[in-house]
Amino acid sequence: MCKAGDVFVVNDQSLKVPAKLNCKTRHCIFYLYSTLAQCKFCSQIREGDHQVVFEDTYFDQTMQKFNQRVNGHRSSYRFKDRNKSALSIHAFEHHGFSFSIDNYKFAILKECSPRALNREEFRYIEKYRTNCLGLNRCKVER
Repeated sequence: MCKAGDVFVVNDQSLKVPAKLNCKTRHCIFYLYSTLAQCKFCSQIREGDHQVVFEDTYFDQTMQKFNQRVNGHRSSYRFKDRNKSALSIHAFEHHGFSFSIDNYKFAILKECSPRALNREEFRYIEKYRTNCLGLNRCKVER
């Protein structure tokens, strides 16, 4: 997991990891809390100062502990369950079977009330355009 102060580049916009939250934090947004997940391989592809591949970032929310939410994504890395997570869909489509959840960088972006989770997740998705240029556009099986 990334540390406070780490910087992600999401569709040519910088995003600094703001808070000192940990894997036991609940009610958060992530880049995967509001949380964030970013493919380590795709985020390395650059042309000059610009990121070439834009399909590497995913924002998510959870009311569980962060580590439990990530484990939910991890369980989708079996071939039969690959369409249950945007992260595993990306992995299987772009990197094949040797890819795992460990190939993502994770960061917790914000802790908020349960009532505000949907609004905050949507705010990050819209601001960083991951609904059309990222993994939030993937349709997962429920």
